[in-house]
Amino acid sequence: MKTCEINAVEEQLKTQNTAAFLTRGASMHPLLRTHKDIVVISKAEHPLKVGQAPLYKVKGAKNLVLHRIIGIADDGTYIIRGDNTYRREYVMPENVVGVMTAVYRGGKYIDCNASKKYKFYVKFNRFSYPVRWLWSTKIRAFLGAIKRKITGGKSHV
Repeated sequence: MKTCEINAVEEQLKTQNTAAFLTRGASMHPLLRTHKDIVVISKAEHPLKVGQAPLYKVKGAKNLVLHRIIGIADDGTYIIRGDNTYRREYVMPENVVGVMTAVYRGGKYIDCNASKKYKFYVKFNRFSYPVRWLWSTKIRAFLGAIKRKITGGKSHV
């Protein structure tokens, strides 16, 4: 599959139904691994649904962003967060360039609309969020503080 740069997707979708790019960044990890997986983006048909991953423009940012919809506000604004992030973003539908419809992960094609494993991943990721947030932001720091107290701040190799 021919890929383009992430920022060329919007232009490519003006003349084609799909565009593909090589991923970068860790915000959608573990599903998407930086510089290893290829994402297929299709033109978005609004309204999008919770669980879909739109590619969108962020005001003041030079790159497009791919994150997952975790909710939809009453005014139609998408509430979005990366699979590996803890901060919510609010995206208006007009800022959405396209939506992820497939992934080539390790050379294997995954259809986001048909794959039962993908749909399970999306649900598991969403429902495990409170535990992951608690571990990442509270428990890990607390255990680190205990370790530093015990070891006197020294690192053991």
